[in-house]
Amino acid sequence: MPATPDVLAEERFERYFSPRLGFGRFCWNLILLSVASIVPLLVVFVLHTPDFATTLINYPAAASRFLRQVFTNGIPVVFIVNYVGFLLAVHGKQCEQMSAAVYLASDSAVRALTFVAMHILIYVLSADWFGSFGGNRFTALKVVGPTLSKSYLFENISGVYLYALLPGAIISHLAVIANKQKDLQRRRQSLPVAPIIVAAIGLVLLVTVYSSGLSRLFGTDGSASAL
Repeated sequence: MPATPDVLAEERFERYFSPRLGFGRFCWNLILLSVASIVPLLVVFVLHTPDFATTLINYPAAASRFLRQVFTNGIPVVFIVNYVGFLLAVHGKQCEQMSAAVYLASDSAVRALTFVAMHILIYVLSADWFGSFGGNRFTALKVVGPTLSKSYLFENISGVYLYALLPGAIISHLAVIANKQKDLQRRRQSLPVAPIIVAAIGLVLLVTVYSSGLSRLFGTDGSASAL
């Protein structure tokens, strides 16, 4: 008898993304997931942005800054958000009192907050280490909000990192919802898709709300790149 979708979702989670795999294996799998989530979106972003691909090809310094931004900003941010999210998924599976709805809402809020917090940290470090934002930490702080608040439009590279969060979130959500269905008398032949779509939209909206709040806090409305 073939396994039902909920059983498959849990099995894939336990096989590839459970902390019980050991710290090293768990982190390696999350790195692979993070890179695999970023690369296709990065290609789309480069091709979608007018003259961007040409600039990267003709100007090695620009290509170097671009790759540095991906490796020091994008991959660490997506990795940490995935790390936190998968740990929260384990808690959601183990906590019988936590409903699927509460888990999904909590997960979206935590992932969004972690995403913004990681950008704050990395932008400030970029100012120190690479001289980004004129080497000014306060300037780095001021541009986080305006930059991330436009991420949902996919008009800056932060949009790549924002939407790269979704594969990891969906994997976690499927596993937790499948686990919550264990209490049902009969296994469902399909997993509910609507709550997962709502959670994904909620994640994007919460990042926009949090970053807009930062913009108001610092009184800024422009954006700058960390390249």
